[in-house]
Amino acid sequence: MGEPYPAKGGGPLRHWQDVNIMMKFGPVGVFYIFARKPDPQVIPGIEPQHHYNLTAPQYSFWEKLELQFWWLHPGRFGRTMGRYTKVAEQELQKALEEFRPDVVLADIRAYNYIPVIKRYGCRFILEEHNVEVVVTEAFHTARSSIKNQKVKVYDKLSGFIDIYRTKQAERKLLPQADQIWTFSDVDDEGLTEVYGRAWDTRLIPNGVNTIYYDSVRFGEYPIPEGWEKTQRNILFPGTLSFPPNSLAVELLINKIYPQLRQLYPDCRLLVVGRNPTQWMLDAAEQDSGITVIGAVPDMRPYFAAASVMVVPLYHGSGTRLKILEAFAAGLPVVSTAKGAEGLKVKDGEHLLIREEVDAIAEGVRQLWSDPSLAQKLITSAFELVQAEYSWSAIGKRVESAVAELF
Repeated sequence: MGEPYPAKGGGPLRHWQDVNIMMKFGPVGVFYIFARKPDPQVIPGIEPQHHYNLTAPQYSFWEKLELQFWWLHPGRFGRTMGRYTKVAEQELQKALEEFRPDVVLADIRAYNYIPVIKRYGCRFILEEHNVEVVVTEAFHTARSSIKNQKVKVYDKLSGFIDIYRTKQAERKLLPQADQIWTFSDVDDEGLTEVYGRAWDTRLIPNGVNTIYYDSVRFGEYPIPEGWEKTQRNILFPGTLSFPPNSLAVELLINKIYPQLRQLYPDCRLLVVGRNPTQWMLDAAEQDSGITVIGAVPDMRPYFAAASVMVVPLYHGSGTRLKILEAFAAGLPVVSTAKGAEGLKVKDGEHLLIREEVDAIAEGVRQLWSDPSLAQKLITSAFELVQAEYSWSAIGKRVESAVAELF
């Protein structure tokens, strides 16, 4: 349950992966749960009658009150806010009766709909995109550290409630699943650490359709005008309003990019993603070497234009699809350990892992001054993504996991 198409950002990319892999085993139905008006596009490969696309949410008077005073309602927390209505629950029940699925795959955002799924009696797979309480804590911690961000008492209190409610919901949801899919060994360990028991999980990592990026990797994809490949272009993609990403962009704009600009006056910083903050847009207005672009339908032109991806993340959880995309596109990566967390990568073999800001800038300089090192990383990284994180490799894991349910 989510928004797998068009795939924009980490979550939708994961859902798009799920849809494509599960279609190999039989018909797939998708039920959207939206807090906004959905995209009208039909998902390729999904029959229209199996594509449950909600219209703009229909909130009753009491549901609107619950949203406004969400902290008074025990079933409300950040990941479910605005995603539940009684009308949507009724539509889901109809969808289950019409489509008659054998398996329902959902994450914690479907928390308020799980009773309907359980009553229907099909197998229920819970996707743990992250240990949800861990990523919620990281979200609120990062938000309080963002440049010029004043955290009010209300924000601190709502953050505390959000973390507490998320943990309550996750603790309740885990034992209800017939299977739990985690994305990395880090998530498995995190579940045990937080909830005090070893869960019966299946490791189904985030991955990418490597074929989709072949034209970029072979240098055949068109580059946006003004971003010729000869330039030294730094790329950072992501949902830019997400606090961990916002902090990463601040470091790039304030510290990493200025150091590199001194050494390489022609270098440029390209920041791409949904919801750029006003501060980012202002920085781009003031410095011609910085470009900030909002949501785009296709990231490949920007992977093609870049000569390095830098991922200076210090908060958050889960695995970064942006790094796997870079590996598939033949783009070398410099990242913190947190940014590369959960991936089977080695420093100096698949990417450069650097922790301090100065060391990150030095890592970029190494790649720009030593093309053979950059090529070595590109080659090894592609071999890794093909073997471990391609849809074909992940499909084998999914087939094994689903077979265990029947």
